[in-house]
Amino acid sequence: MIASTNYAAVTLIAAGGALIVGLIAVVALRHRARGTRAEIPAGMRPGPSDQALETPLLLKLQGWGVVLVTFFVLWFPVMWLLEPGTNLKQEQALNSDSIARGQLATQPFSEENGLGVGCVRCHGNELQGGVINALDEQGNPILAYPPNLTTVCGGPKFGHAAIYTIDDIFQVISEGRGAMPSWSIRYAGALDDQQINDLVLYLVQLSSQNPAVPFEDNVCLNKAASDKALENATTDPRAP
Repeated sequence: MIASTNYAAVTLIAAGGALIVGLIAVVALRHRARGTRAEIPAGMRPGPSDQALETPLLLKLQGWGVVLVTFFVLWFPVMWLLEPGTNLKQEQALNSDSIARGQLATQPFSEENGLGVGCVRCHGNELQGGVINALDEQGNPILAYPPNLTTVCGGPKFGHAAIYTIDDIFQVISEGRGAMPSWSIRYAGALDDQQINDLVLYLVQLSSQNPAVPFEDNVCLNKAASDKALENATTDPRAP
């Protein structure tokens, strides 16, 4: 893709260069034709015609035309070549900002941290799992064990039975699962899609940087690992 883009840009530059050379040649020939005329004494020269009076203006317009054509012939290919890199940098900056917001969201809400949701209250200070009081389906008090979020991209192999792709992380946070309530405003929660996406990107980075989750087992970033986990599932992995 980049090679074809570079080829097209070089073609445009070459065509533009040929056009510029042609325009310069036309202007030069016009000046040369004027210079070959016979010299007439000043006293015998007739008054300037309308064409002669308008020629300087025409030459100026032609000159500015050459300048503008040169500018656009060079500007468009340069922008075309720079655009992929610019878009990539913008995307990386947006992802970095999103991950930073997601990290703040895992912490408790405070005056200094207005983005805080408080994931650490249930999943532990380091998001490595915790123990909480919960209720079973009959309403009886029980102990629940929120999972280790630093291994979430390991999927079922690391104890995350509902996680087979990165989209599953978004779904579990949105809809809830087991003792975990739904967090999406679509399901009477408190977070919009952007806030949940911030959390997902942060958890994916946190899990992917964990040496305990090798890339070959990373269902978030490695499609082969995701497909393998789905093949090994004996029941519907998306079932609650």
